[in-house]
Amino acid sequence: MGVLEDINAHRTELKTDSYTTTISDLLGAYKREDLQINPEYQRLFRWDLERQSEYIESLLLNIPTPPLFFATNPDGKSEVIDGLQRLSTLIKFFAPEIFEGEVEIATAENNEQEQNNLKVATLLLGAPLVASIEGYNVKTLPETLVRTLRYTRVPIILLEKESSVRARYHVFKRLNRSGSVLSDQEIRNCSARLFGNDFPQALRELASDPVVRTAIGIPDEQVRKMAIEEFILRLLANLYSPDPLKHSVIEFLDDFMQYGSEGKFLFNDEKKQVVARTFRLLAKTHPDGQAFRFYREDVPRGAVSTNLFDIVSYGVAKNIDYLEDNSPFLKARIIELHKGEDLKDLTGAGSNTKRKYIGRLQLGEKWFSKPEN
Repeated sequence: MGVLEDINAHRTELKTDSYTTTISDLLGAYKREDLQINPEYQRLFRWDLERQSEYIESLLLNIPTPPLFFATNPDGKSEVIDGLQRLSTLIKFFAPEIFEGEVEIATAENNEQEQNNLKVATLLLGAPLVASIEGYNVKTLPETLVRTLRYTRVPIILLEKESSVRARYHVFKRLNRSGSVLSDQEIRNCSARLFGNDFPQALRELASDPVVRTAIGIPDEQVRKMAIEEFILRLLANLYSPDPLKHSVIEFLDDFMQYGSEGKFLFNDEKKQVVARTFRLLAKTHPDGQAFRFYREDVPRGAVSTNLFDIVSYGVAKNIDYLEDNSPFLKARIIELHKGEDLKDLTGAGSNTKRKYIGRLQLGEKWFSKPEN
């Protein structure tokens, strides 16, 4: 197929419409549940109060803002695929008019829980141009300004239901990776659910295992951004991907996430056990991510290294039957690994090139294999 035919074939997968609507109509659709936010995506509302206040200020001053992207589902309802932070800011500000029952107004403390809880109505901070909006909320802001917000029109781009799931997946992934606050794995997890929930949910369940968390040993902030899920995905892709790394590691993991979510990867009990046994052994022999940290003065220090993770986790998984009964051998081999030239050659600058990436997996499998007597 030539490039023109290839482009035309993919263009037909994406059908869009664009229009403007008032904030009042937008929030009404959300209240009626005609506009939905995937719960997995909703929990990623992270704009701090400064950015929320600045967005409200932009609307009041008629400063142009980016469009919201929705997708129409087969049931006719719309789902948010880009614009979570902006839409959530509006829902939170107008919370008393949206949610049933009593809604709290944020306190002057504006702690983290208040800033991102949709059912705690926003108490604005002073914005860059209009510092005087500080301290106002939807109930105290002059009614003229509240009406201005309600009837401000915002641009919408709609992916119609005739668009393929694959097209929606790529739109979501590319929009959210263009400079958002989401991590790569959060984007993968949300976008992959367009194909199905089973694989993302399986990753979530494994990542919630305290043994797995002990084995990887990363800070809580990284855990909240789904770094544990990404490490598990990385190991699974290294072990079971039908396609080798072609260009970038990010694309390699994206492709495997899609492969798993489409149901093409049989993540059965046997494969889950390989992952569980690998992390269980490493949690026992090297808790708090020690197996994935570079040695300095004969002690594992610093941040967890994805390069070391590739070597050690893959090598242990490929040799798990032998290593489970020979943990002293595993400990000795990890120490020796840091003394060899192979490790230096396959990490550091350019470590995500195809040669070094594949080299790390080959080194890990051989390094932790049963010695030949």
